Amino acid sequence: MGELVLKKKDRFGNLGRPLLLVIMDGVGLGRTEKGNAVVRAYTPVLDRLVRTCPSQVLKAHGTAVGLPSDKDMGNSEV
Repeated sequence: MGELVLKKKDRFGNLGRPLLLVIMDGVGLGRTEKGNAVVRAYTPVLDRLVRTCPSQVLKAHGTAVGLPSDKDMGNSEV
């Protein structure tokens, strides 16, 4: 395995203010309310941040984490 190096990206440029990275481990973003506490919860601050700030949803199950198929439940810790 080669050396791991972070490469500088110009995407954010010089913001002139702090940049915050929030990783919401264990939070799934789904469409249905049934059984989805995040969708059902009152989250005005989170809703505003997602609307107005750069954000990215990551796939953290199935083939994205090395499991044989996307039908497999769980993540790489399974």
